[in-house]
Amino acid sequence: MRILALVAGVLLLLSLSAHALSPSEKALVAAKKELERFSQSPQQQHYRRYWIRVINRFRRVYLRYPESPEAPKALLWTARLYRNLYGYSHRRQDLEEALRRYRMIWVHYPESPLADDALYEAAQIYRHLLQDPVRARELEALIRKRYPHGDMVQRLRSPPASPPKSRKEPHPSPGKMATVKGIRHWSGEDYSRVVVDLTAPVSFEDHALRAHQGKPPRVFVDLRPSRLSPYLRPEIPIRDGLLTRVRLGQYRPDTVRVVLDLKSLTTYRAFYLSHPPRVVIDLLGEEKKTRPPAPRTGEKPRPPPGKACYSLAQQLGLKVRRIVIDPGHGGHDPGALGLYGLREKDITLRVSRYLARELRKRLGCEVILTRNRDVFVPLIKRSALANMKRGDLFISVHVNASPNRRAHGIETYYLSFTTDPEAMRVAAMENAISRHSLSELQSLLKKILRNTKIEESRTLAREIQKHLVARLSRRYRGVKDLGVKKAPFVVLIGTRMPAVLVEISFITNPTEARRLRSDRYLQEVARGIADGIQAYIRRMELASS
Repeated sequence: MRILALVAGVLLLLSLSAHALSPSEKALVAAKKELERFSQSPQQQHYRRYWIRVINRFRRVYLRYPESPEAPKALLWTARLYRNLYGYSHRRQDLEEALRRYRMIWVHYPESPLADDALYEAAQIYRHLLQDPVRARELEALIRKRYPHGDMVQRLRSPPASPPKSRKEPHPSPGKMATVKGIRHWSGEDYSRVVVDLTAPVSFEDHALRAHQGKPPRVFVDLRPSRLSPYLRPEIPIRDGLLTRVRLGQYRPDTVRVVLDLKSLTTYRAFYLSHPPRVVIDLLGEEKKTRPPAPRTGEKPRPPPGKACYSLAQQLGLKVRRIVIDPGHGGHDPGALGLYGLREKDITLRVSRYLARELRKRLGCEVILTRNRDVFVPLIKRSALANMKRGDLFISVHVNASPNRRAHGIETYYLSFTTDPEAMRVAAMENAISRHSLSELQSLLKKILRNTKIEESRTLAREIQKHLVARLSRRYRGVKDLGVKKAPFVVLIGTRMPAVLVEISFITNPTEARRLRSDRYLQEVARGIADGIQAYIRRMELASS
């Protein structure tokens, strides 16, 4: 989805006439077909090896047929692909590879109609990505000298339209300009999360337009200083339960505007995260009202609450109908590494599966895992999945670690500020895959905590901590209660339901590491967490009564 602009003319070029093709033409057509398949696979675009595979298809064309008319065309494709790969990798090496191939075009094929294109695109890299205006001006002068009647001269002669004067910020220097390189989204019936991926930090302003005069509601975000990647489509259709499309445009020379067209809007919030830089927009629409299914003809009405055939959830008038369990880490992120070859990602998945089975058996409610196998799920996606599935509780399962092998015990966290050094250490460890600074997270929390269910999360954390410690203490010696703590965990940010993170033991402590190898211990951990969830549900029901 992110390199479709590179393939804009491929389909037309593939519609060849019936005459026999030369070997060089056949090779170029095969390379373009490979590029077309690649452009239709967004998943492959996240892996370097697929980029290199496509690049090598074009590379073989100019190596095998250097005297053919197809050679400069293949060089231009390889240069553009390396330039586009830089948007994902941020490796200067990729820009240098692109520049080397651009140079080969104007040096070895100076008579080609693509030579001035290569000079112009190389100048753009020097000016906007490498911040080398001197070298850019040298290449632009070469265009004017060698190709005075080419189409690239016309581009150089046409100055950009002067932007309206900004009342808030001056025009930024080129060195601070970010590129909007991609859009990701996760959606449900009444919730959507949109992530705008960037190459550098930006400031942003967000606004909402309510529905009026037959126009649907919209949210738009202005990102400054930024420019829109030429490889992004200006309009991305979504058509889910809430979000219909995302539109992008260069609103001003230094500002990209992202517009979200919605079917309905109750509220929204936007926040910035770095490493990698991105702006996250959470959207909440109107909840669809569904009538309970009418009883079938001849079907006996359900018995009143309190009858034995009702589950505990029904007996309590349970509002917790769906619980989302988040096994920490996974895939290429192993989490904490401990004694006996233990990996956090394996332990959290096993405990989460046991916990899901326990909750289904006890409560009769729906249980969803953010991952059910050894795969990597970004932190920002985990809370989005919980919101998208309209979970009523969110439980993130983790294993603790410490450079001090004597450290042991169990602790449970909820999302809030902290000045506790140990809580900050644990948060930094669990947030390591996102690489946010703690100061950045503290600043972020100030903006979003007013919408977070802090009190409910704290109550849930207390119940889980109390019952988990109590259950394990009945079977195991020396179980240490480290208490309930607060910390800025990325995985909890943005959740619309009570959310906690449980550190079930220390993988670096010899005694607890031996226990973590045992299925019996992991099952007891799952039962203890389930005890706490069950107690929380009872407590909330009594409070509402």
